[in-house]
Amino acid sequence: MPRRWFTSKGASGRLFLCLLLFSCTAHARQTSADCSASHFSETTKVRSITDGDTLRLQDGRKLRLIGINTPELAHDGRPAEAYASDAKTALAQLFKDSKTIRLLHGIEEKDRYGRTLAHAFLEDGRNVQTQLLRQGMALSIALPPNTRLADCYSRQEKIARCEKAGIWRGKAVISTGDLTSKFKGFALIKGKIRSININRKGIWLNMDNRLTIGVRPDNRELFDLDKLGEMLNQVVVVRGWVNHSTRKKYPNPFYIRVRHPSSLQDWGAFGCR
Repeated sequence: MPRRWFTSKGASGRLFLCLLLFSCTAHARQTSADCSASHFSETTKVRSITDGDTLRLQDGRKLRLIGINTPELAHDGRPAEAYASDAKTALAQLFKDSKTIRLLHGIEEKDRYGRTLAHAFLEDGRNVQTQLLRQGMALSIALPPNTRLADCYSRQEKIARCEKAGIWRGKAVISTGDLTSKFKGFALIKGKIRSININRKGIWLNMDNRLTIGVRPDNRELFDLDKLGEMLNQVVVVRGWVNHSTRKKYPNPFYIRVRHPSSLQDWGAFGCR
């Protein structure tokens, strides 16, 4: 490896302040635990459902749900992925009785396609992303800076995974050997980390000499180098959008950029035991 790993006044006022801080902390824990929200950015209506993680709002805006990714419907000559129509139906069912939707905008309010980014809630306060994750109709994915509720979404996914709900009934995790020239899109991939390289352009993990996992400089501070170092020669699961790479740029034929530590998990931690 090219570099080494390193790793108010008076008693009554103080009591009031402590109680206030405890209350706020407890509320924050509760909010994080059930993926709920203490406030909303706006309340509006749903006009239509585009797919499992995208809606059209009453005013014409497209809404992309933060923190999840659902199977892709058929488009651009590519066939639909397994459970794509089921995910769309599951999202539509959530708004069967009421079209009201409450939104909590992300720190980054729009994506590169101009879609509004938000956590969504039903009229009764239930988190939409949580409902889809628990049904096994979505996978969690944390994309900075919109990482609020990321841990909660990851827990909901694990519940569905261990219950073998929805997409988890099939082969939701593939191996590096399953990657072919025709593969493209979001995936969970299992393999062994063969080497780790760090340079000024980022952190590069080599999975089975087939897949390069890249951490770019703008996300590097989120990752613990010691924990990454412990993954060397270990089997892990990486999640993200797979791209084909040229050997001039990366040594392996496939590439995934990871932006958050939750996208790279030790295989043991990923399991249900």
